[in-house]
Parts: sequence; structure tokens; C-alpha cells
Amino acid sequence: MGLKKNKNALVVIFILFLAILVITIVILRKQTKEEHIPEITESEPELKYGIPVDDWIIIQDTVRKGDYLGTILNRYGISSHKIDKIAKMSSDTFNTTSISIGRIYTVFADTIIDSIPQAKIFVYENTKTKYTLYDFRNPDTIIIRKLEKKVDTVRRSATGVIKSSLWNAVVDKGYSWDIALAMTKVFGWSVDFYALQKGDWFKVIYDELFVENDRVGLENIKTGIFYHNGKEFWAIPFVQDSILNFYDTAGNNLRKTFMTAPLEYTSVSSRYSYARMHPIFHQVREHLAVDFTAPMGTPVYASSDGVIETKTFDTGAGNYVVIRHNSVYKTVYMHLLKFGDIQLGQHVTQGQIIGYVGSTGWSTGPHLHYEIHENGRKIDPLSFKPPPADPVDSVHRERFDKEKQFWIKELNKIKLEDK
Repeated sequence: MGLKKNKNALVVIFILFLAILVITIVILRKQTKEEHIPEITESEPELKYGIPVDDWIIIQDTVRKGDYLGTILNRYGISSHKIDKIAKMSSDTFNTTSISIGRIYTVFADTIIDSIPQAKIFVYENTKTKYTLYDFRNPDTIIIRKLEKKVDTVRRSATGVIKSSLWNAVVDKGYSWDIALAMTKVFGWSVDFYALQKGDWFKVIYDELFVENDRVGLENIKTGIFYHNGKEFWAIPFVQDSILNFYDTAGNNLRKTFMTAPLEYTSVSSRYSYARMHPIFHQVREHLAVDFTAPMGTPVYASSDGVIETKTFDTGAGNYVVIRHNSVYKTVYMHLLKFGDIQLGQHVTQGQIIGYVGSTGWSTGPHLHYEIHENGRKIDPLSFKPPPADPVDSVHRERFDKEKQFWIKELNKIKLEDK
């Protein structure tokens, strides 16, 4: 009897084992099948200017000589009535009709009638980052919006050693030319880029801008160091009183200000103008300068530190001086009675006498004709607002020192090549 009970128990245990085994196999097979079922995911629709492209006939072209916004739109089925409506929507602050040769435009058409794509959306690229979108989908309304593309910022660094010029040191390393231009603006008050020497070197950290993986420009230089004439010039960025400037490691501003006027006891007799009646020739001409009236012999000062680039006589300008302040700015002083104690190539400091008010050349009386050139372009001296040259204020010193150490460490991480 006991043996029979044991056999029955063994049978029950065996049956339970088989049941568990079968259930386990079924579960594992089900899981395996589930694992091999591919996931169905919806792909993101392709967008252009934020518009799904699948539903449209898309035509892209560039503005050519003789094209106007109206002629282009008319080419793609937009009526003259709507084109006139667009023109009336334009204003000085929201110009919707100005286009330039070579700019890209894109047409989103939904149908083609008599071989003419019927535009419902028209996009004109004002710049590489900005565009104007014209929406004609509502027959009773035209919607015009000025929009911007998504811009990605990428932190970069550049380094090089001068062998012939800054330009060559930058371009030969494969960097963009605008990095050289940005460096002249940052270091231009400390480094004479016209007198660089072989062996001078630089390291800079900067931000580049990209739109759809295409480089669209340099945002700014974040920090840098330039070795010139045996001295290191550091550029530490620091915001003081809501203004960003670059300072050396001692907290001195890298940029130097200009004098408001390069002489005393004056009045303005003629302002910066694109159409002034010339007092001698009685013709309307440009006068891209300011004339300061002052007594004969009034001292004329260098408006900022710089190098005497020109000291000569000219039939129209009379005795005149040109001072090169850096790679960006020059100043010009005309009609001088005589020159101060200066020589060509001499370095002068702000407030140093370079000449005296006179009436030489084409002049009707004693005055100083004063020009400021910025990157070769004459700008209005009276509206020119040079950046402040104040050092870091003592109240900000602790914060400046912390930020300074951060940027110094970042620059020291950059390996100087070709040195």
C-alpha cells in the first residue's frame, strides 16, 4: 500500500514537472517572437522652412539681373492684384519687396496649370539666416512673415605663428579669413598688425555659426592671446555695466577712446553730408567729414594714439596729416597752417600736437577738416561712439579675476603649432 502511494506521488510530480516545462517553453517562444517583431516607427517628415515637403511641388532658384519680386511671383501664377497688395503692405520698417541679385528663393506649388506652377507659398532668403515667407493659401488674405533659420553655435579654437602676415597665418592653416579680421578688432589697439614680425603668434577661442550644417559666419571671438614684439597681449572678455569689452590680465581696457574733437575753442561750420554745396566750386558734393572753425594757429591734437602715416601738402587738402590708429581706424586732419613736431612713421599719443589750424588748400577761412575712417569707409565723427576705455571697476574685481582664470586655463589648453 505504501509502495502504491509512492508511485502515485511520483506520477503526480512527473506530471507537474511536464506541465511546468510545457508552460515555460510556450512562454519563451512567445517572448522570442515578440522580440523579433520589428518596431513600427513613424519617420519624421522632411521640412523646408518649417513646411513638410511631401505635399508640394518645390522649385528653387536665384534672383537674376532684371528680376523684381513682382515679376518672379507673376511667373508662378500670382496675380497682379496680389502683387500690388504686397507692395502696399511694405514699409520702411517692414520692406517686403526689396530683393537682391543672387539671393535664393523657393516656390511651394500645389498644382501646375498651362505649364505654370501655381505658388501657394513663396520664400525669399534675405540673408543666410533670415528669410521672408509669403503665404497665398487663403484666397482672401496674404500673410507675410519675416523669420529666422535655426542657427547652431560651435565653439572653436585657432592658433598660428606669423611667417609673413596674419592673413597668411590664418588662411594657410585652413581657418576662415574672417577670424583674422575679428582679431584685428580685438587686438588692434595693442598690436600693430602692420608691423608684425616673424615668430609672433596667436591663440584664440571663437564661436562659429552654422545653418543646416553650412557655415554662415563667425559670431565673435571669446578670448585670445597675441604674442608681439616680445610681449603677450591677453584679451579677457568681461561684462561691466552691461557692456562687453576686452581687458588685459591687469583689468585694463584693450580699447582706447577718441577725443570728441581734436582741438579746443571750436564751432562746427560744416557737418558730415552726402550733399553739401561746396563753398568754392558752388556745386553739390559729398562732404564726409566735419569742419571745425577755430582761430588761426589753434593747436590740433591727435585724437587717439597712433602712427603718422601721411604728412604732406595737397592742392585741395593743403597741409594735412593722416594718423593710423590701428587696423580699423584712421583719422585725417586737413588745411593745417603748419605741422607740429612730428615725423612720418612716428608714434603719437592722444592729445599730442600734430599741427595748427590754418586755411591752406581749398579753404575759405581758418578751419580744421576732420575725418574718421573705419575699415576704409568715412564715418560721421559727430555720431561716432567709440567704446569706453574704463578699466575693470574695483567693485567687479573679484568676479573679473574668477572669469580671467577660467579663460587663461582654456587658452593654455590650446597647443601652439609651428612654433
